[in-house]
Amino acid sequence: MGLLPSLPMFFSLIMFISFCFHLSRAIDCGGNQVQNTIIVDQQVGKGNFVTIQSAINSIKINNNQWIKIHINPGIYRVYITIGRPCVILEGSGSNVTTVRWGYHQKVPRWLATFSSSSPNVIVSGITFENTYNLEGGSHHIKQALAAGFYADKAAIYNCRFLGYQDTLFAALGRHYFKNCYIQGEGDFIFGSGQSYFENCLMNATSILENQGPGFVTAQRRDSPNDPNGFVFKGGSIVGNGQINLGRPWGPYSRVIFWGTYFSSVVTPEGWDAWNYPGQVNQLTYAEVNCTGPGANTDSRVYWMKKYLSDSDLNQYSLSSFINQDGWLSNLPPISF
Repeated sequence: MGLLPSLPMFFSLIMFISFCFHLSRAIDCGGNQVQNTIIVDQQVGKGNFVTIQSAINSIKINNNQWIKIHINPGIYRVYITIGRPCVILEGSGSNVTTVRWGYHQKVPRWLATFSSSSPNVIVSGITFENTYNLEGGSHHIKQALAAGFYADKAAIYNCRFLGYQDTLFAALGRHYFKNCYIQGEGDFIFGSGQSYFENCLMNATSILENQGPGFVTAQRRDSPNDPNGFVFKGGSIVGNGQINLGRPWGPYSRVIFWGTYFSSVVTPEGWDAWNYPGQVNQLTYAEVNCTGPGANTDSRVYWMKKYLSDSDLNQYSLSSFINQDGWLSNLPPISF
């Protein structure tokens, strides 16, 4: 199993995106109305652009009004990046609109099939796939991101993220994932994001023989005062092989599963202390009202929290955890 980025690499990443994060607080995109719609179609003459990136690049860098890019059905074999705020990237449905690329992490480059480094971005109805670990047979598994979110106020609806090692990088900022499908095996949801996953399906896939359990999450939180963490409300974990719910990428890692269905792929112990075996009292790993054959906590690690008070649960509600300023209520309606 591949390793997560080194500390120097991670800190350089944080410096690169911190400007976008602070900028996001001052941008409201002019309300919840879409000012313009751009159509992408791979056939010349059927849209405004034939590539997704050219459509993104046509938007001014200091954009402050909602601009929608609608992607017609097709498989787009590219990697794309959003570096402008107030952008809606809308597919025609994740079953018919796919962005596919095959690339693995090489120091110092950290490239995903899809990357968003600007605040106020909405993504819906698209499959993002990194094929690197999914094709080619017996090569060594590498970090290969399907998507990375590096800024505040990203809302993602009805999308699919397909990969194996480090599929989805919730790097920094507040993120809302709803009705998404996330596939992988090794730390396939990771980062320092303040991220809320509602009714998402996590598919833990094992493609190697005689392999130990994988990990759904590797959340990074370096201080007890950091507001970040991962909250999974509802949804399910299914797949093949065996999977742990998470391991800490930082000394105060925080992951909450709340009302989630666990199939039998979830290991009895559930969690791993990884590099922090002497600091488990600082970790916040909780399972609340979860169901399914994998939800039996009798053999869980002793430091997993089996109970949270009403005030604790309120802290992890959608409104309290990522929506205290009401930004989710001021988004344009989503069609796909």
